[in-house]
Order: sequence, then C-alpha cells, then structure tokens
Amino acid sequence: MIPDVSRRCVRAEDAALMTRTGDVFRWATELVGPESEEALSDSARLSRLRALVEDFVTGAATTPEHRAEALALLAAIHRVQGALLGSALDRQLGTLSDIHDTILALSGLSLHELIHAVPARATRVLSLGRAMLSTVNGSVWLPQHLHIEDRSAESADFEEYVDGARIPLSDAPLETEMLIRRRRAALVPDPGADVRTFKQIVDVARTRAYVAAPITLAGRTVGMLHADRPDDPTSLSTDDLELMATFAECLSIVFESAMLQRRMQLHAERVAATFADLASMVDRIDKQPALPYLGDQLMPTRAVRGADPLTAREREVLAHLASGKTNAQIAQTLIVSEGTVKSHLKRISKKLGTSGRAAAVAEYARSVGIRSRAIP
Repeated sequence: MIPDVSRRCVRAEDAALMTRTGDVFRWATELVGPESEEALSDSARLSRLRALVEDFVTGAATTPEHRAEALALLAAIHRVQGALLGSALDRQLGTLSDIHDTILALSGLSLHELIHAVPARATRVLSLGRAMLSTVNGSVWLPQHLHIEDRSAESADFEEYVDGARIPLSDAPLETEMLIRRRRAALVPDPGADVRTFKQIVDVARTRAYVAAPITLAGRTVGMLHADRPDDPTSLSTDDLELMATFAECLSIVFESAMLQRRMQLHAERVAATFADLASMVDRIDKQPALPYLGDQLMPTRAVRGADPLTAREREVLAHLASGKTNAQIAQTLIVSEGTVKSHLKRISKKLGTSGRAAAVAEYARSVGIRSRAIP
C-alpha cells in the first residue's frame, strides 16, 4: 500500500522523506503482509507497523533470515519516525513564525475587516482547506464568514447553509462543552460518529475531521474558529490542534484590540457630537439680546407697567437671574448669602405666580417689555 501524500510536504527534504516512508511501507508489506484498509496518518501507520514487525521478530515461526531482515526493517522504521518528528517540528516552527507575521498583518483591522480576513488567513497559515469564523451571542452560534481554498460544486451547499444560519448551542454539545465552557481547542477525528457534534452542519459540509478553537475576551468565549482539510482529513493531528489553539489565542488579542478601538471611536464621536450641540446652543444664546447694564447693576429698560409688586432688591435679583447667573454668583455679586438669594426667589415666584426660575424671568421680562436671555 502506497502511503497518502500530505499536501503540506512541498519542500525537497519532505519529498525525499516521503519516498523513504513509502519504501518502508512496501518493505513491511512484503515481509509481514498487507496493512488493513483503515485510513491512518503516516505516523500512526508506522507505529502500528513497528508493533507488527516486533511481533514478527519474536514469532516462533520466523526464520533466522527473516528475523535479521525484520530487525533491519525496525531500524529503518526508527530512522523514518525520527525524521518525521524532525520534519514535523520544523513545520511547527515555521508555522509559528507565519502565525506571528499573520497576527501582525491583522492588527489594526476593524472588526468587520477581521471577520472577512481571518478565515482566509487561517487556511493559509495553518495549511488547511476550509475555515469558518463564527460569533457567539448568548446561546446561539452564528457563522459569520466561510473561506474555502479549493471550491467545488459541493461548496455552494455549505456556503448557502452557513449564510445567515442561527444554530442553538444546545444542539452542539461539543462546541458548548469544549469551546464555550472549557474554552479549549478541540480535534474531532470523526464528527459523523461523534454524538456531540451538530449533524446538520457536519452533513452539509461533508467534513470527516475538523479542528476548532475558541476566541475569548475577558475570559468569555465570543467567537469560534472551525477548520478542516476535506481532501486529506486523516492528516489532522494534535500538531494541528496545538497550532490552531495558538492562532486562536493570538486572534483573541487582535479582536480585543479592535473592540477597544471601536469603543474609543464611538466615544470620540459622542464627545464631538456633544461639543457640537453645546457650540450650537452657545451660538443661539449669544445671538439673543441681553438685558442692558446700568453701571454695575442690571436694570430693566423701562418701568413696570402699573403697580410693581417686586421690591428694588427683588428686581435686581431677577435681572441677575435673567443674565444666566447661578444663585451662588448672584449672592457673590450682591454680597449676600446664597440662602438670602433663595428667599428672594421664593418671594418673587409667589408674587408673580410662577413655579420656577425660567418662568419668573419670562414673566418679569414680559412685564417690562423685553425678551429675557435663555436660562440654562
């Protein structure tokens, strides 16, 4: 049986290593018989073959000649396993470097831009075929954007399904338990057989294995990233799980920064709008005619028609009030206590039959034939 070739092996040394791996599999087939048809990764197949060859070495029916050949095969398996581990480590280190560069490129994007950029970036930096970014709103899973590297006729069904989908988390126990509650990444090697997965999306996506990781803010899951390799599902491993978890953790920082920037922008817009309203109000007030001053004291332009129920001091208090001064400012100007000013205002309201400061000023201004300044 010729081993599956991972699409991630693009370097010359990877191609040479796969040739060596294929030679070992063929050698083992000739020595101990064909493998089972179960789909496994190269590493898993090598581990199983190693156990089979070890049993062959110790078997009573094994001839000395075959035993020697089996020992040589074990040595070859050991060397290939070591080379595969080294190659996997090199890829991990390279991917971590790519994750670093990708996170830097994503930093500074808006929330809307991130939602559309992240799935495509995830597929490329993690060497995946498809990636989907979702948000979590209460108890609902909301797919936001799906990216597919190599689209096929079946891709349209998946894209149509996730467009506007609202999935109750109660129907997706795996995501609820692993990503929402535990806030941990998950590798799902057989979602069709796993009772915890949401079967509708598994069926429409035709996924045979996937990885998923939470995006968290302040210790709470606000989003999820799902990804798979539809053409090479058995290649997903714990290495992919760890890299996915690392990528999602870095994304959490990027999303938090984007949210803070958005909040700061909204705050700045509200402050600007408030200042604009204040400026407009001040402009309108400045355009209104003010009561004229006579020396240092505000006085009405002409005498009150008929009998004036107010005393000179009360008219003086009203004049200052009409200019927009507070009780404290009036008291400071008239060199009296603030309590005295309040007493004057109560008597003024009683005499004029008004219930508030603005009404008293308006009534007084009307009675003297002038327009009062607006009272803040």
